[in-house]
Amino acid sequence: MSKEKELVKTENSELRKFDAFKSVGDFAQVYRMSEALAKSTIIPKDYYNNPANIVIAIDVANRLNANPLMVMQNLYIVNGRPAWSSQFLSATINASKKFKTNIQYEMINEGKTDMKCRAYVLDNDGNRLDGPWITMEMAEKEGWINKSGSKWKTMPEVMIRYRAVSFFARLHCSDLTMGFYTAEEAIELNPEDYIIVSQEEAVSKEVEENANKEEIDIEESPAEENEEIVEKENEKDDAASVNEKDPKEEKPAF
Repeated sequence: MSKEKELVKTENSELRKFDAFKSVGDFAQVYRMSEALAKSTIIPKDYYNNPANIVIAIDVANRLNANPLMVMQNLYIVNGRPAWSSQFLSATINASKKFKTNIQYEMINEGKTDMKCRAYVLDNDGNRLDGPWITMEMAEKEGWINKSGSKWKTMPEVMIRYRAVSFFARLHCSDLTMGFYTAEEAIELNPEDYIIVSQEEAVSKEVEENANKEEIDIEESPAEENEEIVEKENEKDDAASVNEKDPKEEKPAF
């Protein structure tokens, strides 16, 4: 019985370390799992009947040592780009045990118009690591408050904490964010920051940009020089033929 438990434990360990992009065989295995998960009705709509998206979610889950379903529930697609939920980002930092303490928040003037907040932790040596200050003045100047769908007007205390933890994560543990913004940040970004260009459009643009960049050698080639020589010889032949057709009349000698 103990051997069976050890076998199950070993198999589970190997499954957690499964790398979808390590080899073609590994990718095929992950894709088969993705096809099975894609039929589930409890996964988010961005993954339902979409095995390709699930392959990405499984790969991210393996890198974070997290459950694939948990990743799919908290990895949103905003303007065509993946973005974390702030709650998941905070939970991931706490679960990583990179720091001695969990994420803490320092609030000043909470509930007021000049409210500001920053996230901080204590590292394993007891040193305090602070994130940047997030202020209501910053939120107003950056346009976060008036963005469509933003919650800054109705729940500023929550939103300022979300933004504080995302700034802290990118500064002190960017390996956990994997370069993704949070969903709240992605919604508030300007549209030009999320321009989606298809491969066909990219190729057409490159061709258009490089169309007139080719240098042209204006020196005459040997073929062109030969053509000029032939033309000159033809002109001489034409002149000679004209002279033959109109010779000077010689008077007969009587």
